[in-house]
Amino acid sequence: MPDARVVQEVVRGDVTAGSEPVRVSPDEWTVASLAHASVVLTMILGIAGGVGALVGLAVPLAMYFGYRERSRFVAFHALQSLIYQMAGVLIYAVLAAVLAVWMTMAWTLSGLLASVLVGLLLMPFALLLTLLAVLLLVCAPFAWLGYGLYGAYHVYQGGAFRYWLIGEWLEKKGVKV
Repeated sequence: MPDARVVQEVVRGDVTAGSEPVRVSPDEWTVASLAHASVVLTMILGIAGGVGALVGLAVPLAMYFGYRERSRFVAFHALQSLIYQMAGVLIYAVLAAVLAVWMTMAWTLSGLLASVLVGLLLMPFALLLTLLAVLLLVCAPFAWLGYGLYGAYHVYQGGAFRYWLIGEWLEKKGVKV
């Protein structure tokens, strides 16, 4: 449990000029870290049923709506987590679709050209593309999960965590801790 009751906004390792310290209760630290840790639920539901990942997005969304009037700190972290998880689900779906099209084209082309023996030379390429696609589609969710859990751990320990690009984008939109 973080001992600090006050967090100063830290951006790129420096204290932001002119920002006031934000008072945060231990319960808020816990809820903010749970918003980031909800990535586990999204991944489990995504693996279980694909579309189930969309149900997992309801957790950080509910946390955001539940805390946006009570705690800017929790609301900011819940919104960050929601956007991170939505982006992860969307990127994974697009990546899977693109790789499926590429693999289909590679195997179709090598199959059609197999009658003239040129396709036999293309089959190792199609096999390599298939193996790389499977490796990427299996490993990417675990990297995504790891970064989300790193965010949960960092917030729980009392750090000012920002997802790469997402935290800055939210601050530009006017959402602050």
